[in-house]
Amino acid sequence: MAERSLDTPALSVIAAAIAAGLGSQTWSLGTRDSRASYRAFFVSRGKATLFIDGQEELGLAAPALLWLPRRIAGRFVLAAGGEGAMLLAAENVVHRTVGDSPAAVQLHDMIERIVVAQGENLAGPAADIGRAFAVMTEEGQHLLPGGTAIVSAYLSVVLLRLWRASGASLPTTSGTGAMTLQRFRQIVELRYREQPAITDIARTMGITYDHLHRVCIAGVGKSPLELIHERLIAEAKLRLGQSQQSVEQIGFGLGFRDPGYFSRFFKSRVGEPPGAYRRKIAAQSEKDLVPSFAAWP
Repeated sequence: MAERSLDTPALSVIAAAIAAGLGSQTWSLGTRDSRASYRAFFVSRGKATLFIDGQEELGLAAPALLWLPRRIAGRFVLAAGGEGAMLLAAENVVHRTVGDSPAAVQLHDMIERIVVAQGENLAGPAADIGRAFAVMTEEGQHLLPGGTAIVSAYLSVVLLRLWRASGASLPTTSGTGAMTLQRFRQIVELRYREQPAITDIARTMGITYDHLHRVCIAGVGKSPLELIHERLIAEAKLRLGQSQQSVEQIGFGLGFRDPGYFSRFFKSRVGEPPGAYRRKIAAQSEKDLVPSFAAWP
């Protein structure tokens, strides 16, 4: 049984076809790199098993699509005779793709947990998903102009198909609480750069602050303020890694009028100030070249 590592961080999106011949193939899901990528496996033929920390967690039968958040330790085993595809996607690319999606609110929740769709739920869109992986693989090999936009578009297709087929589009709570939470997150997506007061949002929604707080805690285990801060940090990381703006300009664009406060806010949640985070990302980008597809399964 051959085993391959998935420790190598990706700069963007790397997709490749996978196959197991007479023996099974195993991919280790390492966590040594703090910038570990999101991962996905598409099983188009045969069976596979996901192991986490040595425990058998999930069996998959084609067609099946598995999404893994960052920092998951374990193994993905494709049984003998199996075929499919896989991808690694860097954090900034996934967040940018999700942010551009019409279902951004729901997808932000989905990408941070293990999600699987298989069987009848995936039978219809399986061809589209296979095609999406094939296009991303081809674009990664040829690196033609516009390739980044094409890969992002097809990654969006994969995420939306998974979201729909897995049932992740269903509310995690029931009744009016789920509707309230979804509406709040939609407002956050539109207004987080303004850093609106929670009381103002609650008033706009026609509910009390206490009711909004209870709904958020019951639905996702986080307060309304935590959800706004979480979105601000995600955007700050994206801009620090992708934008040429200064740290002060990025902070100002996210509603921080005091550069010092923005630095303290970022450090309290990320563990390092924004300038240090940007330098680390830049150094890592120079060090970690995109892996050669010849070395991929």
